[in-house]
Amino acid sequence: MPVVISKLSFTAMGLVDTAMVGRLGATSQGAVGLAHTWIFTLGVLGLGVLTVVNTFVAQHHGAGQHDDCGRVLGQGLRVAVLAGGVTLLLLFLSIPLLGKLGLGASVSELGGIYTACRLIGFPGVFGYWVYNGYLEGLGRTRTPMVIALVANAVNITLDWLLIFGPGPFPELGVAGAGLATAASNLFMLACFVWVVHRPSADYGARFGARLVHEPFDLERIREMIRVGLPMGMQFFLEVGAFMIFAVMIGWISAAALAANQVAMRLMSVSFMTSWGLGVAATTLVGRYLGAGEPDLAILAGRRTLALGLGVTGLAALVYVALATPLAALFSTDAEVVRLAAMLMPLAAVFQVFDGVHMISYGALRGAGDTRYPMWAVGFMSWVVGIPLVWWLALPAGLGLYGAWVGTTVMVAGMAALLGSRFHSAGWSQRTLLASSK
Repeated sequence: MPVVISKLSFTAMGLVDTAMVGRLGATSQGAVGLAHTWIFTLGVLGLGVLTVVNTFVAQHHGAGQHDDCGRVLGQGLRVAVLAGGVTLLLLFLSIPLLGKLGLGASVSELGGIYTACRLIGFPGVFGYWVYNGYLEGLGRTRTPMVIALVANAVNITLDWLLIFGPGPFPELGVAGAGLATAASNLFMLACFVWVVHRPSADYGARFGARLVHEPFDLERIREMIRVGLPMGMQFFLEVGAFMIFAVMIGWISAAALAANQVAMRLMSVSFMTSWGLGVAATTLVGRYLGAGEPDLAILAGRRTLALGLGVTGLAALVYVALATPLAALFSTDAEVVRLAAMLMPLAAVFQVFDGVHMISYGALRGAGDTRYPMWAVGFMSWVVGIPLVWWLALPAGLGLYGAWVGTTVMVAGMAALLGSRFHSAGWSQRTLLASSK
């Protein structure tokens, strides 16, 4: 539950930005939603690679190799510096590209402003991602939850102050939303560093955090990248496809783009719940495999998947029953609300398949089985998903609804491929420890 709450809090920053900016109009809301997806698309490759920290820490922890947990943290931070620096440069250079997506001058300009402001805090994202993976791998999940909740309170407060400018504060609009989230990201990194490295903490003595300053370990980093790069590519291919979907929807109308972002932000709640359960599967599977208990690893994965189906099934009922009231929370534009509410039944089906896909992948990731998911997601996203969404939305004339039908078919295919891989249980005989010592 702490992991689920942490992931919900992570997505809440983008959700709050989108909701608050919605009071400025559909153009601003669509621009912020698109920019949020753009940032995540270009950043997710590096962040996906760093997800490997959880996998290695969990397996070392299960094997009782506690000092190696700290060594993974230290080398992970070195990878984060490299990945974060490259991503920051790519995002900065990519801002002019927003004006070449055919979305209108206003959407492109506001999206560029939001992106530029977010870059101020982006180094903090890569740093806290590593610390978060370290703590989750150890099963210390309450601390990241508390940090995420406090950071969200900071973000909400700063959003209100900087977007709308009450009293002496400047009214910065879209720029204020970006600056608020940037500040919250840096705040999270500072909290993680303090929690892990403060003198009274037990991480240094018990779990190797005192070894974070050990010299550059090329062999360990090479192994982390070998396992983690397919994770990053899988995330990039999937999120990149959704970025292309958003651009295609933007060609339909500004209202369609805003409605799509509202539906995506609403669905991100169940998505992050599934992601949190996927992280739990990664941690438990990795720990049991490290301890030489493959049967328990399989059982943990299956029970997590069953729990995920229950959660996403409940979310589906909520999305269908409260479609219009939920959409109205994010926009005052009647057309945006109508279109977003129309999408919610499809979103209900989508997120059930997405839950199976995310949790199955989490279990596979705990075993270090990362290449098959990369190819499966790449095939369903780029060979099936993008052409199908384009055809249904534009040539077939089904517009926004057709785009979501195509996306749902794509995610159902991912669920089938990764779910079957998980149930084959061949991954349960794998361990990464022999190659990472």
